[in-house]
Amino acid sequence: MKNDFFIFDNAIHMYKLTEDNYDETYGGGRKSTNALVEYAKKYSRSGFPYDDISDRELSVEDAYRLMFEESDTDIAMAQTVPSHGGWKLGFSPAENNYKLKEAYPDRVLFCGGVDPITHGRYGAVTEAIRQIEEWGAVSFKFYQAHSGGVSWRIDDPDVAYPIWEACLEHGVTNVQFHKGLAFNTQHIIDLAPYDLERAAQDFPEMNFIVHHLGEPFIDETINIASRYENIHLALTAWINQYPVAPRAALHAIGKCLLHVGPDRLLWGSEAFVWPKVQAYIDLFAEMTMPEDLQDGYGYPELTDEVKAKIFGLNYAAMMGIDVAAKTDELYGPSPSPVPAPARKAVRRGRR
Repeated sequence: MKNDFFIFDNAIHMYKLTEDNYDETYGGGRKSTNALVEYAKKYSRSGFPYDDISDRELSVEDAYRLMFEESDTDIAMAQTVPSHGGWKLGFSPAENNYKLKEAYPDRVLFCGGVDPITHGRYGAVTEAIRQIEEWGAVSFKFYQAHSGGVSWRIDDPDVAYPIWEACLEHGVTNVQFHKGLAFNTQHIIDLAPYDLERAAQDFPEMNFIVHHLGEPFIDETINIASRYENIHLALTAWINQYPVAPRAALHAIGKCLLHVGPDRLLWGSEAFVWPKVQAYIDLFAEMTMPEDLQDGYGYPELTDEVKAKIFGLNYAAMMGIDVAAKTDELYGPSPSPVPAPARKAVRRGRR
């Protein structure tokens, strides 16, 4: 916890960038990794460093240390990244994320990942069901565009809808999407948010989570989310951009608050490309919306109530997690709120 905020990190990734996982098709492999590292480097500065993750695989022990011993994060979702434009098993393979959840089930939830291009139209449904039944997947992450201009759509009734139907039939009610931020030879139009509308309309019981605000389709993504209550926005990447481009980040966050509201915005650190998770927690906990942006653009204030929702209450509610009960489970019951430093000391004494 940070200042009594319950922190539920929606987006941490157990990367695997070892030689045996590189795919050089379409000039991928190291080129894809280098592009990702260069992006992280661009938005890093003193106190908010990036990690050169090339030729490495993150261990569950290091992930636990960075996330739960060196930061105030309470729980997190280990998120598969089924992006196969450069990596055979994806940047963050499902198995790696499952292993983190299995090692620390009280702290970590597992977000699976399948792809109808890699797994095939029927294979994606079968693999999704397997990850739910065998690995306990409670969400799924999707990358629709791959290198070489290969892609699929969220609103395709033959390719995508069977996946959404299978998820709902097996109790998974939220799916997540990388939108925008093309790397390597992906086509940017294939990462646009336009296919969200019909899917959200056709599956009102499904929650669709969009990452990165679909940059560069920021206004379009926010506009769509403002009109569909089952579309949620993860502030991933924008929190990480703030130390270098604070006004740009505040504009993006301000637009989200103004047009979508605070109840459908989610916290995500993008660990572990940026490994200093605590620095971003501290940053957001102290972030304010400048008066000139409030007066000039109508952006709402970043109150503690708003921050509490974004930090964890929104996603906990979506996942059916009782925050008070979870806090007691992790740190022990207390007749009165335990200050964040004391809770952190308790946490570091347990594993």
